[in-house]
Amino acid sequence: MKMSGLRVIVLSLAAALACAGATGAARAGETHEYEIAANDGYGLEDCLSTGGECGRVVADAWCEAHGHGHALSFGLRSAIDERPTQVAAADESYVVRCGD
Repeated sequence: MKMSGLRVIVLSLAAALACAGATGAARAGETHEYEIAANDGYGLEDCLSTGGECGRVVADAWCEAHGHGHALSFGLRSAIDERPTQVAAADESYVVRCGD
């Protein structure tokens, strides 16, 4: 991915956080987990689904924006939880798990 494409994605993430506020909520306990809708409208799923460097940058930025350290894991809910989901693939949410 070109650097300009990566810059657009990171800027989109910043815009998503600024305009929509926190769309994910931290779960109780020590885990800092955020769920991102597959149809969030900002294209974050394009990066999170690849699992590559683009996904790492977006996931780390998401965690930092919510006051946490780097992302421990990220991707489709079914992949993170290692279990099948009952929703259609296009509707499956993405998860970012953050460390401190």
